[in-house]
Amino acid sequence: MNKDIYHFSERMENGDTIKIKTDLSACMFFAFEIYTFTKQNDTLFLEKYSEAASHDKRSQTLPKIIYKVKAGDSLSFENYLKFLNKEDKPYEKGDFPLVTVTYKKQSRKFYDDGLQDKFMKHDNLFTVRENIYPRDTFFKQEAPPPPPIIKNKKS
Repeated sequence: MNKDIYHFSERMENGDTIKIKTDLSACMFFAFEIYTFTKQNDTLFLEKYSEAASHDKRSQTLPKIIYKVKAGDSLSFENYLKFLNKEDKPYEKGDFPLVTVTYKKQSRKFYDDGLQDKFMKHDNLFTVRENIYPRDTFFKQEAPPPPPIIKNKKS
């Protein structure tokens, strides 16, 4: 499995599915995404599910698209998984993986060692995601309104 996940777009057979679950939670913000790759008729498809809950729960499922990013591309999921493998920080105090890859009834988990490491790994993921889904605004927040203008009163 380990060799296959770093080249899954080339090695998957028709009928195969690989799921990549990413934990985007931090502090009081709970969120995750699931990327589901499915090979059908020699074409690789990708579907993305996102969920976030801080004050209220929101979710989004994007329709299936054809995954055209080559395994060797710096913005491919395979390249992101290679990066995670190189930067993996197994966590001893529990099982809260940053990314879980499930393929052919096996799974591979990748970990972080704190917020700074987690955010650096998230930044790389967001670059990959933005390349595939440039118009996905699910996790984008609107800029806060400008502060009110306070006029000085002269006494």
